[in-house]
Amino acid sequence: MNVAVTVLVADPDPFFAEALSSAIERPDVDVVGWTTDELEAARLIRLLDPDVLVTEVTLRPGSGLSLSRHVGEHTRTLVLTRRHEGDIILSAVAAGALGCVGHDTSVDALRSKIAEVAAGRFAVDADRLHEILKRASTSRGDGAVDGTSRLTPREREVLELLGSGMDDEAIARQLYLSARTVRTHVGKILRKLDVHSRADAARLVLRAGGGGAADVLRIEGPELGRT
Repeated sequence: MNVAVTVLVADPDPFFAEALSSAIERPDVDVVGWTTDELEAARLIRLLDPDVLVTEVTLRPGSGLSLSRHVGEHTRTLVLTRRHEGDIILSAVAAGALGCVGHDTSVDALRSKIAEVAAGRFAVDADRLHEILKRASTSRGDGAVDGTSRLTPREREVLELLGSGMDDEAIARQLYLSARTVRTHVGKILRKLDVHSRADAARLVLRAGGGGAADVLRIEGPELGRT
């Protein structure tokens, strides 16, 4: 008898998180909970000990990548993102995630990716792997010019939120940091990018396609139909 893979879902949209949890629930996939919040997700992981965390990059508040770094290898992370996987995959790997898939993944395919991650295999859409890696390579190449390749994962998170128009206090709430720590990160970002203002840094994010990426939910399957 196969043992079900236990899963925790973390997504900033509570309606989507709940719908996704219901959609992927099967005898072989046991969703033990869902949340929109990084700290709550960390608490649930300690309490429920799921095999796999399925998380978006940005939580409300918090960061799925930060969460992945903190949970380590005991609970394996699959990033399910609204953004293009090529924009995320390198940061996801650096944060310790074992997979990165987009919102155009069907529910059945997502269950398969969860099983792969639970088994310790890296999960990605194999049919789109060349496209994903080409985009990731292009992003890395741009970073070599504009300095983003020198940013730490946390600095990249702060930069993306700058690109979304958030001020220091809002970024601090989003990432569970103090405003002073955010200001320190912003100062380092400006130096590494060799720009003079937050607006200049935000423009770099927007030109690269980050900060304000589309929030369209595209998971396929009738269980997740929304009006």
